Amino acid sequence: MDRFRFHPPNPDGYVEPFPFSVVSALEGLPIPERRWLVPDWIPRGQVTKIDGDGGIGKTLVAQQLMTAAALGSGWLGLPVTPCKVFGLFCEDDEDELHRRQELINTHYECSFADLEMNMAWISMVGVGAELADFSQYETPQPSGAYHRLVATATKFGAGLVVVDSLHDVFTGNENNRSHARWFIRLLQDLAQGIDGAVVLTAHPSLSGRSSGSGESGSTAWNNAVRARLYLDRPGGEVAADESERILTRKKSNYARAGESLTLNWRDGVLIANPRPEGVLAGMEGRNAERVFLELLDAVTKEGRHASESPNAGNYAPRLFAKRPERQGFNKADFAKAMERLFADGRIKVESYGRPGDNHRHIVAVNLETEGE
Repeated sequence: MDRFRFHPPNPDGYVEPFPFSVVSALEGLPIPERRWLVPDWIPRGQVTKIDGDGGIGKTLVAQQLMTAAALGSGWLGLPVTPCKVFGLFCEDDEDELHRRQELINTHYECSFADLEMNMAWISMVGVGAELADFSQYETPQPSGAYHRLVATATKFGAGLVVVDSLHDVFTGNENNRSHARWFIRLLQDLAQGIDGAVVLTAHPSLSGRSSGSGESGSTAWNNAVRARLYLDRPGGEVAADESERILTRKKSNYARAGESLTLNWRDGVLIANPRPEGVLAGMEGRNAERVFLELLDAVTKEGRHASESPNAGNYAPRLFAKRPERQGFNKADFAKAMERLFADGRIKVESYGRPGDNHRHIVAVNLETEGE
């Protein structure tokens, strides 16, 4: 009796097996090294998405990344693998790109000539830049613009392609999971074809902004990319310092998510604040814990509650990052401080509310009283 319920459609019944690999054959072979454009932040051979609200500076961040790669210099204090770069810009014309690049060059202390033949771009403002056709076929198809982008990046020898931005090049339904996944696979094919990285900028949805996740449309966008960064202001729309930004690694398949860089807008570019190391890093961690406890005390005296759950509207790190007295710490800093305080037994979760309608909130622990 045939053990298989479903049979091959061809008359002779033969089906070619997958060309599988026997794992034991890997014995003694060197482990393939993970390849990065920016270690832990932007992988090669993959698509990295940079989300950010309009005017927040995500195009500036991308153009600074292009410049760093072209010069073989650092980007926001991070090392970058040198390579040729190509940008497809759909929101800024050539004059705006020129003006922005002049400020970036001043920051890097270089001239346009120093970029040699390593950096190129095209402005597609007012020109059809759709990279896929979702209208005429049962399955989406790459557009003529996509094939031209592939040909251009290949001919130029680009190791990095920046596409700015999603809503200009994607005409499918952003809430359709299959559309989102197919489009990211299209750009991933470009990344692998050039043996480099593709960086795609995008605007977050309304829910993505309000939740702090920075996601846009269907969750398939977040699931399909291997890395996703989010550029925001500390405290969101109620930021105390309009010049300050936070770049957070919201997702990474190859590194720990949640890391963030504090940036400041200065003279037309975004500059990373120095990251403390060693003893200074420990001092900063303790300071973040102190500020966390002070803010917890402040909101408690206001008759408000702070939650330990990231899904709660009153999630403590997000709530505290909006306070003017946050002393420069951001949500990621407060999240780490909260975990340390829980681990040290200096805060705990208690229930409150009417019987049958209990809620949870964070309270400070009086260590002297607890020890009695």
